[in-house]
Amino acid sequence: MRMRRRTAGISSAIVIAAVLALAGNAGASAQPGPGHPVAAAAVASTASTVGTASTAGTPGSATSTAPAPSTPGTAFTPEMSAPAPTVTAPAEVSQRPVVAAIGDSIMDGHGVGADQAWPVLVSEANDWQLTNLSIDGTGFLQVGNDGNTFESQVIEAAEADATVVIISASSNDLGQDPDTLAQATLATMTSLRSELPNAQIIALSAFWGDTDAPPQLSDINTDLQNAAAATGATYIDIGQPLAGDPDLMQSDDVHPTSDGLAQLAASINAAITQQRVVG
Repeated sequence: MRMRRRTAGISSAIVIAAVLALAGNAGASAQPGPGHPVAAAAVASTASTVGTASTAGTPGSATSTAPAPSTPGTAFTPEMSAPAPTVTAPAEVSQRPVVAAIGDSIMDGHGVGADQAWPVLVSEANDWQLTNLSIDGTGFLQVGNDGNTFESQVIEAAEADATVVIISASSNDLGQDPDTLAQATLATMTSLRSELPNAQIIALSAFWGDTDAPPQLSDINTDLQNAAAATGATYIDIGQPLAGDPDLMQSDDVHPTSDGLAQLAASINAAITQQRVVG
């Protein structure tokens, strides 16, 4: 019995020694040799990784690639470049003439509606930007329904920054002192030129209806013609397009009907076009 136990102990020792030997050989064969290409690449990769990590952890290193530490519990947000600024194309500048109309009830569509006034019709025919400042009863000297003369409309035309101004003599000034009226006409035209030095100013003769015009109307027109020449404005004698045609006048025989205004607009538009004063 003792010999068998001893033999068994010796056998166990031999087995254990053999296992340890095999384990040692396996470990040795797992170590890469210096000439093994795969092993060399693995070593180089490992060295590169270690070097990068070492550099990334160096304060002030220019080659650091490690992300900035984030606050615990928050997601890391990468730095984003600023968006390119939005470029807005400049607004197109309108080339349409800005026209202001200075006048009386013949110009504001009295009795038929402002949308049928002859300045509106002429403006639509020429694609103008119109501001119709005309007021019933107004003249160069005669005070209109708003308590003012043409002088106040001059100020409004300047506020509108008009590039073209159409101003008409008026039968409302009939009966005024001739000298005083001539002075007021010149003063208003001078003020208009001073307020709008670069504007085209078109001065029109006074309108009358279907009957013969009174003699003083000719003097009123001459006053405006002289004032226009003195201020660099263009004077246009429109004649009397509705003379002899009572059907184109309203029942007051002072203001044109809508058809009369349309005919008046056509005559004035043709005269302005012929003079080529608006462009």
